[in-house]
Amino acid sequence: MRTVIIGGGSAGVAAAVHLRRKDENAEITIIEKSDEFAVAACGLPYMLAGKIQSKDELIGASTAEMHAIFNIDVRLQTEVLNINAEQKSLSLSGGEKLNYDKLIIAAGALQLRPDIPGILADNIFTLHNLHSAQKIIDYFHGLNAKNVIILGGGIIGLRTAEALFDNGARITLIENGAHILSDTDYDFAQLVQQKLKRPKFNIITNTSIKEFLPDRAVLGNGTKIKYDMAVIAAGSKSENRLPIMTGIDLGETGGISVNTYMQTSKPDIFACGDNAETTSLIDHAALRINDASPVLRSAKTAADNAAGIMTRMNGILENRIVKVFDYVIGKTGCNEDELKRADIPYHHLYLATGNGENYLPTSEKLYMKLLFGINGKILGLQIMGKTGVFSRLNTVAALIFKGATVQDMADMPAAYFPEFSRAKDALNILGTLAVDICFGSLKTADADKLSGSEILLNVCLPQRFRPAPDKPALNIPLSALRENLSLLPRNKKIIVCGNGGYDAYLAYCILTQRGFGRVFLLNSPDSWRETEN
Repeated sequence: MRTVIIGGGSAGVAAAVHLRRKDENAEITIIEKSDEFAVAACGLPYMLAGKIQSKDELIGASTAEMHAIFNIDVRLQTEVLNINAEQKSLSLSGGEKLNYDKLIIAAGALQLRPDIPGILADNIFTLHNLHSAQKIIDYFHGLNAKNVIILGGGIIGLRTAEALFDNGARITLIENGAHILSDTDYDFAQLVQQKLKRPKFNIITNTSIKEFLPDRAVLGNGTKIKYDMAVIAAGSKSENRLPIMTGIDLGETGGISVNTYMQTSKPDIFACGDNAETTSLIDHAALRINDASPVLRSAKTAADNAAGIMTRMNGILENRIVKVFDYVIGKTGCNEDELKRADIPYHHLYLATGNGENYLPTSEKLYMKLLFGINGKILGLQIMGKTGVFSRLNTVAALIFKGATVQDMADMPAAYFPEFSRAKDALNILGTLAVDICFGSLKTADADKLSGSEILLNVCLPQRFRPAPDKPALNIPLSALRENLSLLPRNKKIIVCGNGGYDAYLAYCILTQRGFGRVFLLNSPDSWRETEN
């Protein structure tokens, strides 16, 4: 059996190698139209930063190694001009025709370069392969560029911005949307943007570039920003020429529509990687596969089914993480906008608590926003901190993948070591609070829904108390609350906050059990900000 794979990126290579493991006798050919093969594109920002000295470090295997080790034929600088699905043949550049029994389309998506006047200038770049990374490096250091514009506030944009900032550039990052990291919620992104603030690193949102002049970028509001060079990181779109010519169905996002077997509308043609479109595991919305882990899973699934092994990929759970400066930012599952579009009822919960035991100077805050269903099913987590993010993000992703509830999060066993976790881990605390919300034993209030007539009670220590000008608050430390209950009116609504949320929860328990009937826990991003006082 001959299987041809179009695309020599991570998805194509993974599909080919997996197929070889499953079928030693298969004839496998990879067609790649560029001269680059098996490049770890996720490492390109490290190349810009100078942390990778040689581009060879980003190449997983040579074409010779693929042939010697896996008996896989790789053809570089060869383009597929047409697919004849009925005859199962490919027309290649140079006039050759190549027959196949099974075909896997694993070509990467195209980098977007918005239609902006002046965007094709020699000092404006995209970052998508080794050649483009080297061009940015050569221009940046050759010109000694000091002012750099990054267009796009996604993961690639942020990592590119940090890499050039660390090399001495003054960065202006411009995002057309309401906030950076568009798959997170607005309030969470505001926290991220606040943490990333520093001299010579400016983030501008809700703004587009109207025109690129030779040394100035004109924004939509007429403001002009000086720049020496710019890098476009505005996302990607599907490469649809071949699917359209072949009559392969496309999906809502413009990606190649596939079923759970990664099979296209043409039975012997499969698709994987970031050109394929499947659905979200939670809200079943259409989405393209563009994260490394699901890309490799999609490649494995496509290869299995091309080999006749029935394997399913039942939806994608988005699970993303990025490190920018000292902070690690992660998001798994759905955000609020996605849940609203899918008409899925949900609760939200904000919490800031220590990564490790508070008595250690190394303990850092974790800022968390949990989304969960009315029935307690975990739907999403957004988390940020300097340490401890990676393990907790993946833990919650695993819980979501298995359909777990906040009760499972509250009860799950967590390894304990003072530097890494508290005796009751941050996720256990988060789950415990969420369980009480589900059962109605914990009532919460959103900051933006307060009328101003409530009593806002902050239970943090006096030295940490910094009332917001627009939200006057009464400060009674948690340790002194029982002795000062007479200061609180019983005929008014009391909103409790302080120390990131958990101390406020303890105060809530005290007040409700002491006969205060209108007590609520402040459930808002203010819970994060309180920890910074």
